[in-house]
Amino acid sequence: MRLAIADPPYPPQYSERYDTAAGGTRITMRSRAQRWYGTDRRSGNGKPADVHPAANEWDSPRRHRDLLEQLLDQYDGWAIATTPDGLDHYRPLPIPCRTLAWVKTTGGIPGGHRIRSSWEPVIAYPPRGRRGRAEHGRQVRDVLIAAPGVRNFIGSKPAAWTRWVLDALGYDPETDTVDDLFPGSGAVSAEIARGVLL
Repeated sequence: MRLAIADPPYPPQYSERYDTAAGGTRITMRSRAQRWYGTDRRSGNGKPADVHPAANEWDSPRRHRDLLEQLLDQYDGWAIATTPDGLDHYRPLPIPCRTLAWVKTTGGIPGGHRIRSSWEPVIAYPPRGRRGRAEHGRQVRDVLIAAPGVRNFIGSKPAAWTRWVLDALGYDPETDTVDDLFPGSGAVSAEIARGVLL
């Protein structure tokens, strides 16, 4: 089977702004892609960004939907990492998809809202023939509780995250290939190379 893990720059963040001069509200957009992954931006905590020269294209909701359609066309199974408010950019999801939740024990997604998100969704599309418990053995929990990766890159995933996603896809290191479409820190690719599941 041909599998893929996609951890693209996250969709933009939208918020309401109250413009008292105009007497109403307006919707504003903050680019996560350009802020965390653009060629001229870095995080405020001094960690290096995983630079994507075309990061600004990920501010388009259509670009995220195009990624999903590309994965459906080119892979037997796949997973996409995103944000809670980014899920809408991928909908409607194919029926076999499941939304998994990675709950972070530390940190969280920075933002200006009072409620700080401490979880990230993963859209998983297991290959046909690996979706049922009877077809591929044991079940996989839809929640992982783990600290973020420590590779000093924004968005770095821990080893447990990669093993969990591979397990959800029914990965078989003897027969499957896995493409890490956004290699960033190299953490996901390194865990794929180990070929070890939970």
